[in-house]
Amino acid sequence: MQFFTSPIFKLGLNVTIFFLILLWLSVVYWVYRDAVRRDASGIFWAVVALIFGFFGLILYFILRPPELREDALERELEIEAKERLVEENPHCPACGKRVEVDFLICPYCRKKLKNSCTQCGRSLQLNWVVCPYCRYET
Repeated sequence: MQFFTSPIFKLGLNVTIFFLILLWLSVVYWVYRDAVRRDASGIFWAVVALIFGFFGLILYFILRPPELREDALERELEIEAKERLVEENPHCPACGKRVEVDFLICPYCRKKLKNSCTQCGRSLQLNWVVCPYCRYET
């Protein structure tokens, strides 16, 4: 019984409580920073972690956005770069060989790539219903 009233025990208890509070506040700060990086409401999630502690952290892990803002931006830029590359260096969708932009059919596999305008003869995309060059309806 004397051990629990000793100053060493009280000091150890106070140091432990101090480190637990410090850990709790560190978790709240981490939740705030992670939520901001994921374009979520950082203040809201920090308050949830502050009030509910460990359960708030678990709730945040379950409901947080799946990807970081930087990752989403990088993915969008990568898709845009690939689309530009495909536009600059078109390939046949059937055989995958390189074709010129104005080819109507693939010279390797004879896949129809574009239509030809019956009025002006220019190449048209397959889904176009009017020629943008001469306004002739196909």
